Amino acid sequence: MKQFEISSSVRKALCDYLNTRNLNLKAAMDNETTNGEVAAIVHAGLPAMIRKIYSLEKMKTFFWTKKDLMMEFINMRLAASDKKGKN
Repeated sequence: MKQFEISSSVRKALCDYLNTRNLNLKAAMDNETTNGEVAAIVHAGLPAMIRKIYSLEKMKTFFWTKKDLMMEFINMRLAASDKKGKN
């Protein structure tokens, strides 16, 4: 998982989604519906081959069952992209 980066388009879509719903990432990940929507945003940004192997339904299930891990991962990836942008 650590090898994947969150693209700028996924990051923007995720930030727009959270801002529109007036949520932070933790609140979104703690609700099954919004968790699935976050999973769909991240899934859409994956390479096509990965999307074929790892269906959206599998990703939604994984995001929900491992929500704390995924929240930490997304936060780390967003922080890493922030650092890249500042360098």
